[in-house]
Amino acid sequence: MWTAALLAIGIDGAAMPASDVFPGVGDFRLQKIHRAAGESEWPFVAESGTLLCALILRKPAVYFVPEVGGAPGRAFVIDNDITKMAFANIGMTDVLEPYDNFEQLLKRLIPYVTMGKRLCNQPPGTNVSGSEL
Repeated sequence: MWTAALLAIGIDGAAMPASDVFPGVGDFRLQKIHRAAGESEWPFVAESGTLLCALILRKPAVYFVPEVGGAPGRAFVIDNDITKMAFANIGMTDVLEPYDNFEQLLKRLIPYVTMGKRLCNQPPGTNVSGSEL
C-alpha cells in the first residue's frame, strides 16, 4: 500500500537516501556571485550573495542567499516556475529588484537558475570560487 502511495506522488520507492529528500549541510554546492559593473539585468537588491544548490527529491533546488551589510541573509528560492517561487518565498519582499512583469523577472532570473542547476552537477560540498559555471 505504501509503495503505491509513494509511486503515486512521484517518489521512486521508499528506499532512497535521506539526503535526496532532505539535504544536510554537506549536500549543498555553493558559488559566490556579485553584480558586475554596469549590469542592468541583475535581479537582486543585494550587490552580492551566494547561489546554493542541493538535490531535493532528486531534483535540483536553487537558492540565492543575499549578502547584506557583510552578513548572509535568508535563503531565497529561485526557479523558472513563478508559482513555486511565490509560495516558497512568502513574506520575503526585499530580495528582488522591482520588475514590470513576470516576463522581465524571468529574463533576469533564468541565467542564475541555470547556473545554479549546473552547480548541482558538482559533487556535494563543492564551493566554486569564481564564475566557472
